[in-house]
Amino acid sequence: MPACPVCLTGTSGFLIRADTPFRREILGIGKKDTLLPSGEGPVILWNDTTAWIEEGHFYGMIEFWDRYCSPDRWQFYRLERPRSLPSSLPDPVDWRWIVDNKPLVWIDTLIEQGAIRMFRQPIVELGKKEGSRIIGYELLARGEESDGEIIPPLVLIREARSQNRLFHLDRACRLSAIRTVTNRPESFVYFINFIPSVIYVAEHCLETTMAAIRSSTLSPDQIVFEVTESEYVEDPEHLKSILTYYRKNGFRYALDDVGEGYNTIERLRFLEPDIIKLDRKWVSGVHNHPDKQEKARQIYDTARETGATCLAEGVEEPEEALVLKQMGYFWQQGYLYGKPAPFPDRP
Repeated sequence: MPACPVCLTGTSGFLIRADTPFRREILGIGKKDTLLPSGEGPVILWNDTTAWIEEGHFYGMIEFWDRYCSPDRWQFYRLERPRSLPSSLPDPVDWRWIVDNKPLVWIDTLIEQGAIRMFRQPIVELGKKEGSRIIGYELLARGEESDGEIIPPLVLIREARSQNRLFHLDRACRLSAIRTVTNRPESFVYFINFIPSVIYVAEHCLETTMAAIRSSTLSPDQIVFEVTESEYVEDPEHLKSILTYYRKNGFRYALDDVGEGYNTIERLRFLEPDIIKLDRKWVSGVHNHPDKQEKARQIYDTARETGATCLAEGVEEPEEALVLKQMGYFWQQGYLYGKPAPFPDRP
């Protein structure tokens, strides 16, 4: 099967023309690293003053260059890995612009270092009369800097998109989630987010995820794959084929943020998810707003027609919880029950 564009790595970079001959330390490579134009390493040296450097390696060197090499006298051209020295080049990129626009975090480095951490937020089931119990957790990805600083998910997604690494980040998050909850004695349900727009062919792009689950202690009925609202899939048939692949393998899937953005009632009917998550827009203050109550009822009725379980997310007030429970939203999630927190190292 041919590789899809999102799977390709290590293709973007910068061609540099320096004012003095390069030395290996300036290029950030060791004696055994290849410098041949046909090489597949991070650096291709065309002559003493012209080199192409892979993007990840390039950004790892800019602080060294800024301090020791006077790179403002060099010329920089952004382009894909060349097979030969290009006869024509794009407009040069200014060195100061490169420094000022350096990625906040390099996604490949985070993945290689295993620095994707899983937080959890409880999902509760309210009894029809009294009481509640935790039935599972949504697994929420965070990055972790070398100093322990947490990188928010929106920053991860933004940087992954700009670096053409969204597929790799999404896959790394799924694998981290599976590793985090395996070998735990509790039989909770775990919601694992995924971005459907980066899935090219389900059997190919999700094989590492399926292999990780097969080698874990988890059973398929413990896993719910949750479609995030942040990415729009133009081809709904393609999205449904991905979800059908999950269902064929024994997993359930959830539709996030229903009632807002891309996840409309029409899409709910078409995709027929196992679980729908009522968008927090209709949850916040629902006890004081008849229009929100009407929308929540409409979504609930449509979900029940398709056989889906209804979950209200973003519940923060007891009054919201009570009104939603009376409508039939017995599964709930939100700060009222617990904020996202790191998974404990031990069960």
